[in-house]
Amino acid sequence: MAIPETHYATTADGLRIAFQQWGSGPRLLFVPALISNIEIHWEHEAYRRTLERLGRFMTCVHFDKRGIGLSDRFDGVPTLDQRIEDMTCVMNAVGWDRAHLQGTSEGAMMAQLFAAEFPERVETLGLLNSMMTPKYRRQVRDFVQAGDPPFPRNQDITDRFLRIAEDWSEDPSFMISYEMPSQVGNEAVSRWVGRLQRFSATPNEFRRQLESLLQIDAGDAPERITAPTLVMHVKGDRVLPVAIGRLLAELIPGARYVEIRGDDHFAWFMSHWREIIDTYIEFATGQAVTIDGARRFATVLFTDIVNSTRQSAAVGDTRWNDTLESHDRVTRELIDHHGGRVVKSTGDGLLAIFDVPSQAVACGLGMLEALAGIGIDIRAGAHSGEIEVRDDGDITGIAVSLAARVEQQAADRELWVSSTIRDMMLGGTIRFHDRGHHHLKGIDDQWHLYAVQQD
Repeated sequence: MAIPETHYATTADGLRIAFQQWGSGPRLLFVPALISNIEIHWEHEAYRRTLERLGRFMTCVHFDKRGIGLSDRFDGVPTLDQRIEDMTCVMNAVGWDRAHLQGTSEGAMMAQLFAAEFPERVETLGLLNSMMTPKYRRQVRDFVQAGDPPFPRNQDITDRFLRIAEDWSEDPSFMISYEMPSQVGNEAVSRWVGRLQRFSATPNEFRRQLESLLQIDAGDAPERITAPTLVMHVKGDRVLPVAIGRLLAELIPGARYVEIRGDDHFAWFMSHWREIIDTYIEFATGQAVTIDGARRFATVLFTDIVNSTRQSAAVGDTRWNDTLESHDRVTRELIDHHGGRVVKSTGDGLLAIFDVPSQAVACGLGMLEALAGIGIDIRAGAHSGEIEVRDDGDITGIAVSLAARVEQQAADRELWVSSTIRDMMLGGTIRFHDRGHHHLKGIDDQWHLYAVQQD
């Protein structure tokens, strides 16, 4: 799906709050965590697949809080009441009198207070890895169980966030290891997190947000919530201990509690993200989520940067990281433009799928030209056939393996395709240059491969 347009709602004190709307079905207000940028969220496949999945079943709105992302900056430290006003003005701007609320981390605290203060505007409440209001902090340790991570002191949590602030926008590695341990070593995620940091807040603005966290107090809001509530918490969350989720489920009348396996505070990045999302969707809508067909026809495109190790050594880590960020941004924009979907990053390249061969070919040619313009040479390979789509969004099958092998055979600065694609596209404006028959590792028989050129 195309990235939704960004719009603005205006608060009573004149601040402009950025928001987007997409999808269809019951209304969902997606309340952000500490940092956000509603446009940057769509730039990484792990976050985007979550937003797209929600939009298949619900009409979704998400927003950037005041002082964050694309919303207005202001003097002072934002209060929880001001955060609630942000939610209210966004709902008013889209004409919603009621909606389902889903909040994560700080956003879950916002959602708790909103549900307590405005019960007439809340259909259901979903909380994921939620913060705890100070009133109940002494009770949390009573809910610690065997096998939980070591229970952190409040000062430990503060120190870790101050460490994130010290490295803000320059080195996201500590934030990833602390909040997304499943993604340690994933360079594409590291680049995206760094970009999210920079486009969410300046270092000083982030420190201001941290200061606001120390003042957040929703009082007895959990006990006043009347909306049907789902509390979900990742068992290994080191940012906000899982005992918080267990206590919240006890405090909120009639709440349902689901404990999630894993360690990530940002749970959407874990491999079983669909299980988490679908549990929430089924709770909010009351309808069972249908499983997508396991097999489908698609055109698979692989790309890889030529001589990336040598280029990195020549220009240095900092400049090379900037180059890779440009690569990520350019390739994802082109894939969107041509109707494809990024499946995942693959080292110094990526894997994407398209509905028809012409989309993949046009995108591959566009990448060759656009990346060359910023000093990056790639090679690309594509094949069409049946693939299997896994629950985590990844793809497998012979067609995927064959596309990978075609990319490996491709010459530098060229897009090569299998004879299958060439045969399906005969009669168009694309020219195919014969590159002969090749033995492809792990694939039976020889395959006839072609280089592609636009007339």
